[in-house]
Amino acid sequence: MIKKHSIQLLILASLFFDMNTIDAQHKNDIEAGLFNMGFGGVIGGIGAVINKKSNQKTGKIFLKGFAQGALGGYLLFESKRLVGKYGKTGNYSYVWPSKIINSAGVSIIENASANRNFWEQWHINVGFNRVEFYTKDKFKMSYRLMPFALVSTIHGFTKGKLNLRESLKIGSFIFEHNYIQENKYLGVTSSNRIIIVNEKSLFGRGRSRLISHELIHVYQYESFSGANPYFNKVIKKLNSNSTWSTLYHRIFYTDFNHIIVNGLHEFNSNLGSNFFENEARYYTDRH
Repeated sequence: MIKKHSIQLLILASLFFDMNTIDAQHKNDIEAGLFNMGFGGVIGGIGAVINKKSNQKTGKIFLKGFAQGALGGYLLFESKRLVGKYGKTGNYSYVWPSKIINSAGVSIIENASANRNFWEQWHINVGFNRVEFYTKDKFKMSYRLMPFALVSTIHGFTKGKLNLRESLKIGSFIFEHNYIQENKYLGVTSSNRIIIVNEKSLFGRGRSRLISHELIHVYQYESFSGANPYFNKVIKKLNSNSTWSTLYHRIFYTDFNHIIVNGLHEFNSNLGSNFFENEARYYTDRH
């Protein structure tokens, strides 16, 4: 049975994730930073309560998760600012540092959501590959595949030509096509796979701005990974009852965040008031 406080926290989360209640465009960096901190805080606080132990107090655990998640959210903000600088300068030296900072921020939010200390587990995603680092007792690494990101990458091969050099520079698979039929835009992102139009007019500053815009969408997908620990107890129960489930989760890390982001995109289907698009424009066009 879901307790009353859990229902209240879920209502709070649903209100926070209703992007139509949020100003469609950040006005300045203070507002943008506070939004990312609030985002991380809510994700981390809710998850911490879901994954709390029976002897832990709800209020204390929520506040710990919120504070820890807010720290991770601040790193998300800084990573997006670096992406914006790449978009304006075309200097790739901003991209991998931004990716590392973003991965650290998401890892901290995931730890908060899983009711772990912020330093216990880290990860970085490169395409559909997730590399995890465990630092609680003894340092170790693991590697898993993210199924939705993998499907998105396979789909990319049916839509365009892989630009391996560009992909290595930004840490996400980039495909080029003469025309993106699905939505007639210059770029489209699914999970952390990017497809851009291959036009001569895009080379130089226009091309880097387009890629930076799509990278913000990648980071939006990554940031909702903080909600994946919400399913930890269910996964643990499945693994205890099924060898197939254990084998699956040893190989795959299910990126439920793909479903969450796609659902929110559909909910905000009007591009003119779409928070995800407006946030990407803020960092790449105005910042």
